[in-house]
Amino acid sequence: MQRIPYLLAAGLASAVTAHAAGLTEVRLTLLDAEAAGYATFQSHNQKVASSARGIFTTHLRSRNEAFTAQQWRLSRSVDGGAAFETVYESVDATNPPAIETDAAGNLYLVRSNFVDGSASLYRFPAGGGFDQPSVSRIPGGSAGKYSMNLDEARGRLYYFTWGRSLFVLGLDGAVLERQQLTVDGANAGPQYPLSFLDPSGVLHAAWTTLQHGVYMYWDIHYMASDDGARSWRRMDGTALQVPVPVDDTGPTDRITLDDEFEIHSWLSNLIVKDGKAHFVYAAQAESWRQHYVRYDLATAARDVDLYPTFEGEEIRLASLDGFFASRATLPEAPLYYVSRAGGRLGCLASDDNGGTWYDYAVSDESFNPYSIGGARELTADGAIVGTFTDYRTAEGRDLSQVHFFRIQGGLSRARLEIGSEPDRGESLRFHEVRGNPATVRFRTRSGDWGEWRAFEEVMQPDPGGPPAHFQLRSHLGVDSQVFPVEAGTAVGQGSASPEAFALGQNYPNPFNTWTTIAFSLPERAPCRLSILDLQGRRVRDLLARGDLPPGRHRVAWDGTGDAGGEAASGVYLYRLRSGSETRTRRLVLAK
Repeated sequence: MQRIPYLLAAGLASAVTAHAAGLTEVRLTLLDAEAAGYATFQSHNQKVASSARGIFTTHLRSRNEAFTAQQWRLSRSVDGGAAFETVYESVDATNPPAIETDAAGNLYLVRSNFVDGSASLYRFPAGGGFDQPSVSRIPGGSAGKYSMNLDEARGRLYYFTWGRSLFVLGLDGAVLERQQLTVDGANAGPQYPLSFLDPSGVLHAAWTTLQHGVYMYWDIHYMASDDGARSWRRMDGTALQVPVPVDDTGPTDRITLDDEFEIHSWLSNLIVKDGKAHFVYAAQAESWRQHYVRYDLATAARDVDLYPTFEGEEIRLASLDGFFASRATLPEAPLYYVSRAGGRLGCLASDDNGGTWYDYAVSDESFNPYSIGGARELTADGAIVGTFTDYRTAEGRDLSQVHFFRIQGGLSRARLEIGSEPDRGESLRFHEVRGNPATVRFRTRSGDWGEWRAFEEVMQPDPGGPPAHFQLRSHLGVDSQVFPVEAGTAVGQGSASPEAFALGQNYPNPFNTWTTIAFSLPERAPCRLSILDLQGRRVRDLLARGDLPPGRHRVAWDGTGDAGGEAASGVYLYRLRSGSETRTRRLVLAK
């Protein structure tokens, strides 16, 4: 079969700068031009939520050093985040409230009160203007750091504080239970609590600890409850008796590594999806470590740990904060993570539940971003939404900007080749599709669109010749923008050689027995393809020869090393070298 590179889809953005070619647009809305430096403090709790009634955000507008009079706002957008209005504001001794919304569109906010030691739950009914809340007091609920989760099936809220307590609240504001979850350990006490309720009703709790007498984030721990916080267990099912010592002297699962005690280690975010628990944390070692960690909840095995960098092809995320977003109830929906990429806002995506990650979005603008956080769940139309504070002054305390951002989920790029076969005629073959498309349609040169068709890797073109455009629709039901046909070689003419040196993502990935690695050479050249461990040590040379002709090549790996023994399950690198060119990607062996 002769294949001619014919079309390379542009990104979803209509005006993407060169650094973001092929990526999804980051749309920004200035939420507040004169906010406090801590406006979106606590990236680990949810301060953005969406429902049929709009997108809602909370932030801190002004603060005083005594934390006794701080103005906070609840803002609402009814146009997908293009514009916001303030619907409620108050001045209190508090941090920005955490926020949840239910299926009916009712809104729940919780905030702390540093003066009287309580907390307050605000309930905004869906039928109102979100300016007249019912407010209930939570005695003893004051906390500098906290998180909240809505358990709609059980009709309750969980309010988890750094004061070692978990409050179970009724949707009417009543305190149903106050449970002491932790006590100080020998080395550290609790500091940053984080919780997540998965679609099956399991409540997952994690936290960062603070070393006694020293400003040092000591370690990170995890436990879970299957029954609405009545009982707790380790990841492997071992029962726990609460309160538990909060640090490494206690019985809970420790997420940080053995050599990360004497350095700051901070848990950024947690999500649970399709049987896997996903964590991102930063460890400020001599050289920065940015961890993406995945646990298999069926075996309690740490099956992926990407560090010292968490990156795609070009985007490298490095920050103390950031957040996961997905469609929790939709199996195999993409998983996204948003954080700081240099001075920009960056997003990585995974289509295999964290096994591998690729570049998805990066902002055109540069910022000094602080406390990047957002909604755990994508909006109804499939967007990732969040906020961050951009420090504008040298001190980053007095005059800062708060930005809302929106990143459309679904599909970001694809490459289409048009070829011909003697027995089949023309065919369309898709490569490097980012996302999980369910359907595709093509636009003719005359401008007419065909019908949506079930997506396949190789398809026959519509009658009338090669398409002018194509459009993919993901299984999320979110349409990508139209991908135009670029200028290319006419079908059936010219050289079939690729135009660039390229290394493709292996398939399948993760794999168990065999996986295939594809790569392209623009001209005849010597090349070497190697499997490496994460420390860069060679596991297997798949290809080491004098030279290869130009064109597309495929090499298989059966998961064995050079000596013939089976490689252990885990994450590996594969590296292609040819002359002065080098490309490296990750793959996952899962036995």
